[in-house]
Amino acid sequence: MGTRDSELVRSGVEDLDEILGGLLTGDNVVWVSDDAGLCTLIERLMLSAKPSDETAAYVTALTTQAGILRTFGKELTVIDARPGSRFSDPIVLEQAVISAVNLGASRVVIDGLESFARQWGTDRAIGFFKRVCPRLFDLGAIAYWRVSRTGIGNPGVDEIRKVTQCVFELDHTHLHIIKAEGHSASVQGRLFRVSRDGDSIHLHSERALGRLAQGLRRIRAERSLNQAELARLAEVSPSAISQAEAGRRGLSLDTLLNLTSGLSMGLDELLENQKHPDYVLARRDRGPALGESGFLLGDPSAGLRVYFINLGARERGTPPVQHKGTELILVARGLVLVDLGSASPAVRAGDAILATKVPIVSWHNLAPEASVLFWILRD
Repeated sequence: MGTRDSELVRSGVEDLDEILGGLLTGDNVVWVSDDAGLCTLIERLMLSAKPSDETAAYVTALTTQAGILRTFGKELTVIDARPGSRFSDPIVLEQAVISAVNLGASRVVIDGLESFARQWGTDRAIGFFKRVCPRLFDLGAIAYWRVSRTGIGNPGVDEIRKVTQCVFELDHTHLHIIKAEGHSASVQGRLFRVSRDGDSIHLHSERALGRLAQGLRRIRAERSLNQAELARLAEVSPSAISQAEAGRRGLSLDTLLNLTSGLSMGLDELLENQKHPDYVLARRDRGPALGESGFLLGDPSAGLRVYFINLGARERGTPPVQHKGTELILVARGLVLVDLGSASPAVRAGDAILATKVPIVSWHNLAPEASVLFWILRD
């Protein structure tokens, strides 16, 4: 799976950086949690990990500016969105957040979406998130959002999950990676035990509990079962299934055999750890160096590979790898001459050329400015 070809950003939690490979520029990270103390520590670690020449902003609907500065330090722009404040209106607040990033804030913390739900109603709060999250992503800011499942509701959390790049469910004992778009597929769905050492946070992989939790959630989604229905098949209480899905406890072998028998499946199928995502996403920075070309995305199951080619004015280039099979070129910007050996058609922005019998030999940017194309291979 491809990832955005951009500088990795420190999250402030070293174990999380090792698991994810670091955050990616523009990541919005939603922390689904009711543990305010742990969220505050994670936010403080994230803000302290920013380079010294960068600034940050903190959006609060809960705490005074003085309280935020005491907790996180004075090198911080505080946007007070408490009821009756200047920024309590969602449109005004949206403008203030975007303005702070445009003025140089590379990291933003929004300390509780459920507090906005109480002020504006859940639909308006989620609407605010859906507008601001993509804009922060486009501007390249790292944003941490606190969300309480009890405060915003399961449907609200699901709406948020669809839009954002990363969703982590956190309690005082475990971290569950629900979504990490653009990161390795191997981290999706993993469960980690959380421990604190002073102001440090450590994550320890829960392989057995994590596989069981992931398997139960997957099977319920695939078969449209609720926890009570799964509990009846396993001959346990719904609470036992709920705790197992959260990674807080396991299930006995007898219980698992009851469950797999009721589901007409094998134990290995229930505990399968192979991810089959609905989509594979790769992103790149908007301003790569002229002449740069590189691998963007590959999905072996689909048999497709994609390369990004950025040609300087009048520049010529050749494919970065040899390939036997179907090739597609899509020109996104500029005018490109594509050499097929027997012919050299000119391809404009928005045009595509499919080569099924002969390989593409080279490409030549005919424009006086940079041209961009995508080279897509079917293996």
